[in-house]
Amino acid sequence: MTQRFLAYIRILRPLNFLFVFIAVLFGVYYKIQAFPLLYPVLAALAAALISGGGYVINDYYDYSIDVINRNERVLPSGLISKIVAKFYALLLFTVGILISIFIRNPWMIALAILNTLLLYFYALKGKQLHFFGNLLVAFITASTFIFGSFITGNFSNAIFVALCAFFYTFIREIVKDIEDKEGDSSTGSKTLPLIWGNKKTLIVAFLSWIGLLVVIIWAYPRYYTLTFLIIILISIVLLLLLDIVILYITQNKKLIKFSERYMKIHMLIFLVILWVAQ
Repeated sequence: MTQRFLAYIRILRPLNFLFVFIAVLFGVYYKIQAFPLLYPVLAALAAALISGGGYVINDYYDYSIDVINRNERVLPSGLISKIVAKFYALLLFTVGILISIFIRNPWMIALAILNTLLLYFYALKGKQLHFFGNLLVAFITASTFIFGSFITGNFSNAIFVALCAFFYTFIREIVKDIEDKEGDSSTGSKTLPLIWGNKKTLIVAFLSWIGLLVVIIWAYPRYYTLTFLIIILISIVLLLLLDIVILYITQNKKLIKFSERYMKIHMLIFLVILWVAQ
C-alpha cells in the first residue's frame, strides 16, 4: 500500500514539482519587498499540479518508449495502471485550473488553461515535433515565472528570469532527447538527435547557450552587481558550456544521463544566486 501511494508522488517528478512551485514564488517575489503569502502559495500549487498532470499524461503516452528507456518508472513497473494514470492526470489539470480560477486573475486563468492544453498536446505529439517540442517545453517552464508575476504585477522583473529559464530548459530538453534516443528510435519518434545526430543537436544546444549568455549580460547592471555577474558567468554560464563541450566530445551515455539530471540542480543553484543578488 505504501509503495503504491508513493508511486503517485514519484510520477509527479518531485524535484520538477518543487522547481515549478519555487519558480512561481520567484516570479511573485523577485525584487518585490513584501506581499501576503496566501495567493502566491495557491498560484504555486496550481502551477505545480498542472505540471504534475503534464508529467503523468506524458508517461501515459510515452509508455512504450519508457519500457525501453526508463523501465524503473511508475507505469512500466506496474505500480499504477495506464487508465488510472490518465484519470490522475486529468484530475491534476482540473484542480490546478480550479485553483487558478479561485485566485480570480484572468491572465493566470488563461495561462493555466493554455499550459494545460500545451502539456496535453506535447504528451500526444511531442516526439513528432522535432525541436519545436523542445521549444514548447522551454516556453511552459519559462511561463511559470510569468504566472507568478501576474499576482504582483512583477512582469518586468520576471521576464528576465523567464528568458534564462527558457534557454536553459531548451538545452536540458535537447540533452534529454539524446539520452532517450534509443527508445525514441524504436517507436518512430522524430526528435532532433534522431534526425541530425548527437553532435549537430549539441550545436543547437550551444546556440541556446549563446542566447542565455546574451540575456545574462543584458541584465547587468539592472538585476545584479558586477561581482554577481562574474559569479554567474563562472558558476552557471561557464560550467554549462563545459558540460555541452564534454558531451560533444565524449558522447558517453552515462555522462549524458548524469548531465540531464545535473542541470535540474544547476538551474536551482542559478535561482539561489539570482535571489541573493537582488
